[in-house]
Formats: sequence, C-alpha cells, structure tokens
Amino acid sequence: MILVYPERPLSVVASSADGAFPVTNLQNSKPKKIWKAQSTSATITATVPAYSDSIGLFNTNAASATITIKIGAATQESFSVDLTSPHTHNRLWQSYTEITVEHTVVIVLATGSSDVVYGGVLIIGKGVSIADPDYGLTEGREDPSIIRKLNNGAYYIRKRDAQRVFSLTFMQNRASGYYDFTNVADYYGPKRLAILLSENMSDSHEWAIYGHLLSPFNSNHAFYNHNQVSYTITEAA
Repeated sequence: MILVYPERPLSVVASSADGAFPVTNLQNSKPKKIWKAQSTSATITATVPAYSDSIGLFNTNAASATITIKIGAATQESFSVDLTSPHTHNRLWQSYTEITVEHTVVIVLATGSSDVVYGGVLIIGKGVSIADPDYGLTEGREDPSIIRKLNNGAYYIRKRDAQRVFSLTFMQNRASGYYDFTNVADYYGPKRLAILLSENMSDSHEWAIYGHLLSPFNSNHAFYNHNQVSYTITEAA
C-alpha cells in the first residue's frame, strides 16, 4: 500500500486548455472540477521537488498515457500506460524511482477517440509504503442519488454518480511503518488523500483511490511487535 505524503507539484502546465477548464483545476483537489484540453490528446508537464516517486491522476477519460521522468533535458525513466485493459479506468497510478533533486514529470494523455481529453486531480509526491491489506478487503458504493417515495407509491429518482468505498485491515510492524501510517492519517484527517491500496495485486489503476478517511482509523495493540489497523476510505466526488 502507498500513501502520497506530502503532495509536491510546484507547478503544472498543459499543452492546451479550454478557457472554461484551465490547467490549474488539476491542483484544486476536486475531481469533478476538471482541466480539459482542446484536442483528443495533450501534454501535462509538472515541475516536482526532490524525493518524489508517485503519480496519481484521477477522473480522466484518457485511454492511454506516456509518462516521462526528466532531470533537465535528460530522461530518467519512461512508462507506457494502458487505461483500457483489463477494463476501462478513469484514473492512473504510476510509481517511479525516487529522484533526489527537483525534476519534471511529463504526461502525454490521449483518448483514442473523438472525445477531448480531460483530467480531474493530479497528485505527485513521496509515496509512503505500508503493508498491503490482509485478505478480505471489501468494496462497495456510496450512492448520493435522490430517492423519494411519492404519494401514489411510485419513486422519484434523480441519479447521481456513486463513489467507491473500500474497507480494509492490515498488519504493520510497529517500529518500521505503523507510525508512518498514523502520521499521514493524522495529517490529512478527513481531507482528501491519494492511496494505492495494494502494491502486490495486478492492475494498479484499479486499486488507486483519491478519497477521504471520514472516520478515524482503528488500531489493535494486541501483538508484541505489530499493530492490526483498520480503516475505510470513501472516494472523493
């Protein structure tokens, strides 16, 4: 599991932007307040401080992405990301080798269709690595749809987009990572944060979430060297 802390982009620019959907929207922490390009593909360039190694882009309609990590003009790493396999994702997650100086992250997004490409929130920062969840991770939905029963017995329904909700438990060595987790959780509280729920399961985009810990985590100190920690994260709207 990876929690991004702190979030570090110094600046973000795009090769194009619709005037009503500026690139600054990528840093506003609201996934539905999007940046939108003026074509089916566009390039995002982020200047990032030292000691960053994790990228998350949430609420995007891109079908593919090419990510390049640079120091000055020199390429350090590059990645090709398919957001349509094994099924379509509206988010991406990419880890890279930690860079110990200020550097640049270049992301080329494309929809592969006639749709203009967009993105909601871009998170880049230091990934704090914690133990993966125990078996039994659960997924559900929080549905804000409006439902009213009418006098005639029928229902008035106004459909809203549901948010993913994950509940999990993990076991963490108290000396090596437990307090790393509590520091991050205490820093964000119920505010939005980016988490990769599993480093070991395939399809990292599936397990990436930008959301809220609306209730504080619970921790069991019953073990000599380890803590069993439980929390629920609700996807940000």
